[in-house]
Amino acid sequence: MFMDVVHTPMLTEDPPMTSEPSIHVFEVMTRDLDGLTDARGQSAKALLASETGMLADEVRVILGYQVRADLSKEERDTALYDLFADPIIETASYDEALLTSFHNPPDLAIKVGFKPGVTDNSAQAALDGLTTLFGHHSTAEIATTKTYAIWGPPPESSEKIAGALHNPMIERASIASRQDCEKGEWPSLDFPRMIPLPYVKPATVDLEVSDDELISISEKGLLALNLEEMKAIQAHYRDERVRDARRGLGLPHSSPTDAELECLAQTWSEHCSHKIFAAEIHHVDTVTGEDTTIDSLFKTHIMQPTLDIQKQVDWLLSIFHDNSGVIAWNEDWSLCIKAETHNSPSALDPYGGAITGIVGVNRDIVGTGLGARPIANTDVFCFGPPNYEKPLPEGLFHPSRVFRGVHSGVRSGGNESGIPTVNGAIVFDERYIGKPLVYCGTLGIMPRVLPDGRQSHIKTPEAGDIVYMVGGRVGYDGIHGATFSSLELTEDSPSSAVQIGDPITQKKMIDMLLEARDAGLIQVITDNGAGGLSSSVGEMAELTGGAVLDLGEVPLKQAGLSPWEILVSESQERMTVGIRPSDRDAFEELAELHEVEATAVGTFTDSGAFVVTHGEEPVAHLPIHFLHDGCPQLKLESEWAPPDHKPLHTPSVDAHGMGELLARLMARPNIASKEWWVRSYDHEVIAQSVIKPFGGVNMDAPGDAAVIAPIQGGTQGAVISNGIVPRYSDIDAYAMAAASVDEALRNAVCVGVDLDLIAGLDNFCWPDPVESPKTPDGRYKLAQLVRANRAIDDTCRAYRLPCISGKDSMKNDATLNGEKISVPPTILFSLVGNHPDVRKAVSSDFKTPGDAIYLLGETHQELGASELAFMLSDEGSGGIGGAVPQIDTGRNLAMYRALTTAMRQSLVRSAHDCSDGGLAPALTECCFGSDSGAEVDLAALWEDCDTLDKWGALFGESLGRILVSVKQSDRTAFEETMAGQTCNHLGTVSTGDTITISKGEHTLLTASMGALRDAWKGALDGGAV
Repeated sequence: MFMDVVHTPMLTEDPPMTSEPSIHVFEVMTRDLDGLTDARGQSAKALLASETGMLADEVRVILGYQVRADLSKEERDTALYDLFADPIIETASYDEALLTSFHNPPDLAIKVGFKPGVTDNSAQAALDGLTTLFGHHSTAEIATTKTYAIWGPPPESSEKIAGALHNPMIERASIASRQDCEKGEWPSLDFPRMIPLPYVKPATVDLEVSDDELISISEKGLLALNLEEMKAIQAHYRDERVRDARRGLGLPHSSPTDAELECLAQTWSEHCSHKIFAAEIHHVDTVTGEDTTIDSLFKTHIMQPTLDIQKQVDWLLSIFHDNSGVIAWNEDWSLCIKAETHNSPSALDPYGGAITGIVGVNRDIVGTGLGARPIANTDVFCFGPPNYEKPLPEGLFHPSRVFRGVHSGVRSGGNESGIPTVNGAIVFDERYIGKPLVYCGTLGIMPRVLPDGRQSHIKTPEAGDIVYMVGGRVGYDGIHGATFSSLELTEDSPSSAVQIGDPITQKKMIDMLLEARDAGLIQVITDNGAGGLSSSVGEMAELTGGAVLDLGEVPLKQAGLSPWEILVSESQERMTVGIRPSDRDAFEELAELHEVEATAVGTFTDSGAFVVTHGEEPVAHLPIHFLHDGCPQLKLESEWAPPDHKPLHTPSVDAHGMGELLARLMARPNIASKEWWVRSYDHEVIAQSVIKPFGGVNMDAPGDAAVIAPIQGGTQGAVISNGIVPRYSDIDAYAMAAASVDEALRNAVCVGVDLDLIAGLDNFCWPDPVESPKTPDGRYKLAQLVRANRAIDDTCRAYRLPCISGKDSMKNDATLNGEKISVPPTILFSLVGNHPDVRKAVSSDFKTPGDAIYLLGETHQELGASELAFMLSDEGSGGIGGAVPQIDTGRNLAMYRALTTAMRQSLVRSAHDCSDGGLAPALTECCFGSDSGAEVDLAALWEDCDTLDKWGALFGESLGRILVSVKQSDRTAFEETMAGQTCNHLGTVSTGDTITISKGEHTLLTASMGALRDAWKGALDGGAV
């Protein structure tokens, strides 16, 4: 960690002319005015309280801009308030530290800035402004800093505070102590310039070594290749036909170049090729006696059900092979959807990892077919508890810091791209401390047919098309991103794997590419994500049968990158596009008009090989069949035996005590309101949201699913929902997966989805399931994966809910200080569906006192791994064992169809699913929406299950249940529509503040709605995390 205090005198006069440009420092901070808050300072103060427990008296934040250019005094005067500062609310200076302006010097000053080579978006925006003001300064460079002036910290806490305010993986920090500040010796940082490196020719990697040395080559190079894969590469270069061909190409005939080995590692990585899902698995079930072999979980349990469903419907346009799945929404428009994970980068740098995740999945949409427009984002996060108080392994951030950073990154990426965030969820569990799970999803829209008559979801490349790299430049950031994501996190994880996305640059690129699409210029397009050019060009080369890529033409952020680094770097904001030679001029003119860099870097061929050069120098020659089909299939062992858990132990409480217990449950992070965090996302940009994240009279009741109306003035809508319940995998991953699918569908049903046009995404995040000395329980974890896949298969077939795309992340483990931390097996199931008429969309909040309350679906004694069980266990009472919720798809689907029919008849005023915590929290959340109480009687629930007790009735999490409210005048019609389904009238929405739940004459629970809302809202507000 760079903690040196460096004292550099600030420039006050025009410097003498030298061969090196001068560096001028502009500083900006919020004015000290009544009623004007230094929001950055307040945020830093809250962060320090959360991270270090230190309560500072005051924190002020100064933004710094280091400008490397020979600016005249007149230019500096102009730039100060025309570019860097707002004269109304900010004060600014140049070449003089604002720290001198405080009447009392701070007790501690810390300056933070990026390391050389790290993407600095604020600096890029400032540079764009500077060159707009002063066009002759085209070679200027800018870097940004933040200086934290702190009053009141303990004198011995400076390094701890600095550690909380910067990430040493990507940032530097300089500290000035109280004594330094009193003397006017302020912290300073040099300008973070990358030293240009000389060009390094491709190296030859000798694979004629022992097996141990092959593994060493893989590990030292972060290749994430196992011995069998290394030996397959070794065998390829021993093939005499390969050697003969390479002799004529000027390449080492018997060994790969470093670029070839890196390209194979990226393409064969778990992240890109999904080796575990494609493996041959020998599966044993010790309960049933099953002993079978599965040839590819993906083909058997994910792809095959969708292919079978595709025979029954006509709206599945593109599945599995493109960047996202595509469905026909109507005759004119298609929808596409994709969700990605960015777990490992978010563990190293929460902000950078998350912003890269969201802008990356936006590019997946743009790279679908011939290009789609992103129109809505969704995000789901899994973190350690924000109030975690146990010691953390060295190298891990506190969960609250990860939470803040990830949230900030996704917020910046979505808001600055002009794409609304319409839906999401946050899950907390101690096992996500080692690696957070950061799911980012995007919905896109594309015209079914383009103006030139081509179908938009079909790529049309031909040999001879020119390969363009469009958008950002290539740098050191993101090198080994794909292979790094295929490894567990350790102390040695590379900082070069961290990227920071630039949504402003990407927005310009997206607008330009969609215009090029409509002009008929694009023949093929994909994003530069995992593996960079090696994957984007290598994958599209499979469509034509080959490609030639000249790395010498690739625009670079920093000079001196070696060929393999240029080939695999995952620097952001880049797309790879194929253009007909005849359209070259039009494409380049359009890029120039939009101020987007577009560079021809190669050509698609039908040679059968992916050929890479650097100018005239050969770099790589990889046969397409070997690149994409040469990775040997894994052979894995799986064995299922149910785990043992202590049974749930419930306390003895009366009705008021039960109300107090409910208040504690409502304050649990998994149930508590996320409003403080969700509100900072822009939900309304592009003006299409119908059902929003929160609703009700106070706009604070949580919604179940998003409904948007993508076409202005149209009444047809799209529904987006998610389901995630990792807790159940502690007992049975089959139940967990089935519940995730049902929750996603149930949430969509609550808003009125069309059940005949729904599609899903399966997103698996698993701990390492491959048995090894590091993972002795690999067979059990793999058996969990097998059971989860079978649940997806069974449930999606029953609901006729095809998976059209998905993602798996199989190495979600962290080993730090010898301690291994693995995430619980987790599936996020996302759903997109049609809404026939958004005017009849239903929200979750109760509407009017006197409305009738119904519970649809059966309730059983299913408290195993419930939120209640975990709370009581955390409080020291019993375990989480018991019956985990089981699914009855036939019963559920019949009820869902009846309910959506009632919605189309406008008979339903509200609908809210019963999920985390069961019926009591669901009822409470509905009451928040109407700002009122409720009186309900649960006696009818005992007809569903004769073993039910009050705990199961109140807090059991049985699947397929929805709480609805209906006008009294519509009760008869509603009950007739729901005939044949489990439809229990429970009571009414009341006018007071009291929520009363009874069983006949016996009161089970009584509580104040207001007190419950205070508990629910107070747990996760921004100052508490």
